[in-house]
Parts: sequence; C-alpha cells; structure tokens
Amino acid sequence: MNIKMQWNAFKRWLRLYDLNRHDDKVIFVKSFLKNPKAMGAIYPSSKHLAEVMAASVVFSQNQLVVELGAGTGVITQAMLNRGIPAEHIIAIESSPALVENFRTRFPKVKMIEGDASCLAELLKNETRPIGTIISGLPLRSLSKERTERILSAISLALSPNGRYIQFTYALRNNVGFYPQHYKLMRKKLVWVNIPPAKVEVYVILSS
Repeated sequence: MNIKMQWNAFKRWLRLYDLNRHDDKVIFVKSFLKNPKAMGAIYPSSKHLAEVMAASVVFSQNQLVVELGAGTGVITQAMLNRGIPAEHIIAIESSPALVENFRTRFPKVKMIEGDASCLAELLKNETRPIGTIISGLPLRSLSKERTERILSAISLALSPNGRYIQFTYALRNNVGFYPQHYKLMRKKLVWVNIPPAKVEVYVILSS
C-alpha cells in the first residue's frame, strides 16, 4: 500500500472515530500527526504482526527482552500472551503520550521514555543480559545517521548470540541496509497488516 492509499484509508478511518477519545488507536494517530517520521505508519501494528514478532523471541529466565518503539503495546501484549514475564521486558518509547498510555496498560512492565539511539545510556543501570531486542521502529523513515546510531547501539547492547527482531514495510530484500555484521536468520511476510509487513530476525556476528 503506497502513501496515497494509506492517506485515503486514514481519512476514511477519521470519519469513524472521534479524536477526542483516548483509546489506543486514537492516541497512536495523534502521535503520528505530531511526528509522522518517528511513527512511520498511520496505523498501529496489527495483532497478527505482533504475534509473528513475539513468536520469534527465544526467552531465557536470566535474560531481558528490550522492546524499541513500544507504541500502543500490541507487541508487548503478544509477548505477555506467549508467557514472557512482565518483569523480563523493558519497553522504550519516545512519544510522551504513548508512554503515558503504555504505563497505564502495562503497570508491571518497565517503560523508559527516551531515544533508542541512546540505548546504552537508557539501560546503564540494568545488569541483566539482553537476549532479545524487538523493534517496531520505522528505521527506513529515519535519517541515515540516526538509523546507524540505533543499529550500532543494538549491536553493543545485545548479549552474545542474542536476537534482533525488526519489522519493515519494505517487502523487497535490501541486504545493504544493515551493517555487514548483522546476519539474517529468517524472515516472514505478514499480509494481515496495514500496510503488509515483513518480520526479519537477525543475530549479531562478533567483530
């Protein structure tokens, strides 16, 4: 679905919803209108996409799962549904409105308000190893410099053999987008999402 089609679908959606409401989708749309590039999409991720991403997490009791761009919490909920304990999840989000909404919905999940490119600083007081970083960040809509900082921060934060899970709306392969030390393990297309998305699972090779 291209940008024009997304925008037309969005306008139809607006006619059905009152922007004075405070449900998850409306909060997401308000955040999109404030900062479209940071949000990356008009709609929050679907439950189907969240389930595919959560299914890629290999959880260990002595490790953390860090979620970047937690948004409305749909991926968080999918991870909780799969039995990952709330105390083993750390969510990071830069939108104050989404942070507030997330903390209300998931009081047992640690939420940190901040920029994922500053991951080391945000997690400086955390001693537990990070086994998985799962991301809803719209990397391809961010600047090249910021994307590179985020990818560098991810590779430094992950424990050895840890997983980095990312979804993208770019369905074509682009091997040059990620650094060479990011190795793609597997990918899966999710058509039941607006727009359709691709889930990619990476491991970080030792430098």
